Amino acid sequence: MPETIFSKQDIRRYLIHHFGLDRLDAYGAGKTGLLTYIRHVTSLQQDPLNIIGTNIDIILASRFSEYSPQMLAELLYEDELLIEGFDKEACLFSRDEWGRFAFAREKRAEAHLRTLSYRNHEMALDYLADVTEILQKSSEPISPQDLKLGQLADSSWGSSNLGNAVLYQLWCQGLAVIAGRQGRRKLYKHYEQAKGLTNLPTFDSETDFLDWFIYRRLSGLGAYWLKSGAGWLGRMMKERKAVIARFVDQGKVVKIQVTDMTESLYLTQDNYQRLLAVKETPIKTNQVKFIAPLDNLIWDRKFVKELFDFEYVWEVYKPEKLRQYGYYVLPILLGDKLIARFEPDRDKTRQNTLQISKIWFESESYQTPEIERLIATEVQRYNALLPRK
Repeated sequence: MPETIFSKQDIRRYLIHHFGLDRLDAYGAGKTGLLTYIRHVTSLQQDPLNIIGTNIDIILASRFSEYSPQMLAELLYEDELLIEGFDKEACLFSRDEWGRFAFAREKRAEAHLRTLSYRNHEMALDYLADVTEILQKSSEPISPQDLKLGQLADSSWGSSNLGNAVLYQLWCQGLAVIAGRQGRRKLYKHYEQAKGLTNLPTFDSETDFLDWFIYRRLSGLGAYWLKSGAGWLGRMMKERKAVIARFVDQGKVVKIQVTDMTESLYLTQDNYQRLLAVKETPIKTNQVKFIAPLDNLIWDRKFVKELFDFEYVWEVYKPEKLRQYGYYVLPILLGDKLIARFEPDRDKTRQNTLQISKIWFESESYQTPEIERLIATEVQRYNALLPRK
């Protein structure tokens, strides 16, 4: 009989292994390792805030011994092996999957049209054909400011730059791709000018797309439940229960129970075999890892609370008086436990090092000289990878 009952520790150990947090360079080194890891977890969520590095910088610095933001930029904009698109949210993923996202782009473009209408920004639609032609003829990537189209009606949310609205709509449609960045400014080019996008495979039907999309998401999550949560964010996920039930019947997905958890968990067959292989292997505790606020491991805060007994809220959008901890607080992982959280230094002088402004341990038992030494060592390692400018 297949093994279907596991402990929380079994699942924690497996997820730490799945997300490459059991040791540095678990998925290889250099750009090859980065690409292998991103393909394994399927996508990484983007966020423009850069307090001690962007969300993706922190994710990759916690897993690779020689990571640098330049390596990621090369994969995106020079090698063009990664691409920016919408998955769970704004994410980056393998360029080879771009064609398969055609149905998702269609839904995203429809949603952005509704947003333009809501903001009284429909005039952006009048420029789509002209800007498409500009992109096709330009030998260099184009920024919204390069277009000099002027401003839209004031809005309480989103850019009022007309060029930005037009280029973003073309990006949603798949006619434009992000070809680079200057600070937070995006540069675009026509998709036909990008490497290898014109002949990528796509799906003939939305049903085939949904099967791929849902299976892919579950594969990237490692193990997950079916109830609503951040792991299932993204358009077109409402069909997940029926699709995964069919996959279970087909043997493509395995349903398991976890002791002291009400909800069942689901894994692809490949991930289930990895769970069996690593569940009893203790995770080394000679290094701590700083976990990014939008790290795939902690996408679903309720799932993290259930499995790790760690309650985490990213408080950047809370008024200061309502924050329990701080503006940009990061969890700290040791072994298969989230043992603490810290607020990094946000000194406006932009000094060239990460410093811990304040730290909160989950238990006094973790507040030992040895663990404090491990944290200090990780700060030094982090500063070597991601010096502040």
